[in-house]
Amino acid sequence: MRTLILYPSDYFNIRKPDPDYEYEYREAVRFPDLMAVFYNYDEFAVTGRLKFYPVDLKPGPCIYRGWMLKPDQYGYLYDTLLEQDVRLVNSPEEYRLCHEFPNVYPYIKGSTPRMTVFRQDEPVDWQEIRKQYGRFLIKDYVKSVKGSDFPAYFDASYTDQQLDGYLERFKNLRGSLFDGGIVIKEYVDLAKVQGRTNEYRAFILDGNVLSVTANSNQDASRPRVPMSLVRQFTGLNSHFYTVDFAELEDGSWTIIETGDGQVSGLSPNQLVFPFYEGIANRG
Repeated sequence: MRTLILYPSDYFNIRKPDPDYEYEYREAVRFPDLMAVFYNYDEFAVTGRLKFYPVDLKPGPCIYRGWMLKPDQYGYLYDTLLEQDVRLVNSPEEYRLCHEFPNVYPYIKGSTPRMTVFRQDEPVDWQEIRKQYGRFLIKDYVKSVKGSDFPAYFDASYTDQQLDGYLERFKNLRGSLFDGGIVIKEYVDLAKVQGRTNEYRAFILDGNVLSVTANSNQDASRPRVPMSLVRQFTGLNSHFYTVDFAELEDGSWTIIETGDGQVSGLSPNQLVFPFYEGIANRG
């Protein structure tokens, strides 16, 4: 039975992949055991209506490769496909596990910076945060904000009023992408050479390491994340997910993020053919 690979479609033509996923699509369809299908991501994100091409999907397993979806959107996509006997590789519960960091935290605690979670409607206790953390960053359940002048971290020099202001600014910057609630996360010093960190992204599929690739455009001479460390995290309760590792200033390694494997991007310069070869051979 062939595995379906579901891509977001081109905005103007549901018969074609979104241009940002065309390079993956071209490699995937080289494998006889993989079949590409498309859905109207842009319309779905705005209206909630789903369309597929081809319309009549062949029953079987399916892996989504596309843009992030909020858990309720993913659940609807999962249920809609299931009505046609098409089963996404991850259930909605599995998707939520690695997509929303507070859910996976208990599984990786001790190998990732400490964190404190506040529900969306819950005020942040800055006094308590200052007691727990020397430096900390603000993010939601999924992402922080990058590419702006938003501070990389905060410390005890900020007043409650200032921090509340930055909290509102964070929510505004995330906008409709804001997910879950607020996560206050311990800030750690990553090793850097010429301003670049040393990060690796591991894709885990069915408990096996699918790929481990450099994820920060670092120099090839930098140390690689130990495979013995990567293998410690191949047993999370999800069929397909990513774990991002980074080298600390003292030469040790930490987990900085996890993600659902279906919505995690490939690393810069990652070879696409071997990635899909591993999917085609998953058995």
